[in-house]
Amino acid sequence: MVFRAIEKLQREYTDKYVVVDDQRPELRRFSGMTGIVKTVNMSGRALVQFDGNNNIGWYDIDLDFLKVVDAPAL
Repeated sequence: MVFRAIEKLQREYTDKYVVVDDQRPELRRFSGMTGIVKTVNMSGRALVQFDGNNNIGWYDIDLDFLKVVDAPAL
């Protein structure tokens, strides 16, 4: 049952562009940056790669603190 819920979240969020709730102190470093959700892990958290500072890391962020946005203009 949990596996189906995670699969649903993966379909819903993977490859979507997101911004963080920058009111959260631990997420302020991503303020003003757009990220892309690479996947949702089995804990139900998004793995997000941000576009700033040549950053190639993926960050484990709770979905409650993400907002889906349109793709940034190139």
